[in-house]
Parts: sequence; C-alpha cells; structure tokens
Amino acid sequence: MADKIAIFILTFLLIFASATSSNSSSFGRDIFSENIPRPILKEPVTDKVDLSGKKEVVFRWSPHEGNIYQRKYYDFRLYDGYQMIESNLILQNNVSPNQHQFVVSTDIFKLNQVYTWSLRQTYRVGKSQRSTSSFTVINK
Repeated sequence: MADKIAIFILTFLLIFASATSSNSSSFGRDIFSENIPRPILKEPVTDKVDLSGKKEVVFRWSPHEGNIYQRKYYDFRLYDGYQMIESNLILQNNVSPNQHQFVVSTDIFKLNQVYTWSLRQTYRVGKSQRSTSSFTVINK
C-alpha cells in the first residue's frame, strides 16, 4: 500500500513539474501580469513633439499605479518607428521605482521621424503589460 501511495505522489510531482516547466516562460507572467497595473504615461503622449530649442525630452508617467514598495523597477524602452521589435530598439533602461521620469538627450532624435516609447512595471512576481505612445519629432 505504501508503495502505491509513493508511486502516486511521484507521478503527480512529475506531471506537475513537467507542466510548469514547459509553460514556465508564460505560466507565472500571465497570472501575475493581469494583477499588475500598466503604468499611465503622462508625456509625451501627443502625435508630435517639438524639439525647438530643447536639449532633452522628458518622459513622464504616473507614480500611483501599483504598489511602490513591491516594485523593483520600471522598464523604459525607446524604439525607432512604430514597431516595437529588437532591431528598432534605440534605448533601454531600468528606472528606479522611486523615479517617475526618464530624460533623453535630443541628439538621439531625427526630425520628421516617428518614435515609440514603452514602459512597464516590474515586480518580484512578474511584469505588467506595456504602456506605449508614439510621436513624430518636429522643429517649428
């Protein structure tokens, strides 16, 4: 009888381990990302950003989404164009959970070019979905 119980427990553990390892990349993230709110982007969230006379662009977001004491960092990314793919990634930075803005020099931008920025919150238990905004750089 003890052998049958041991075999049952071992089988259960093996099935559970294989199910979680085969889905480990999305298993935890999918569950937790639904519970982690997306950051709310504050600026720039317009179609056009005027760089006239500016030396930097300040990207800002709301500090009030989620629990700051559980947050590890914000994942900030800037892409060339609308597509958020690795080959278009210009800049990536992990921003302290106490900061609610990230400053980028205007030297990185080209006139009449579209850029997309994304931000997500990272916690010990997972990451939020990305909040995104796209804009065209102009100079009046």
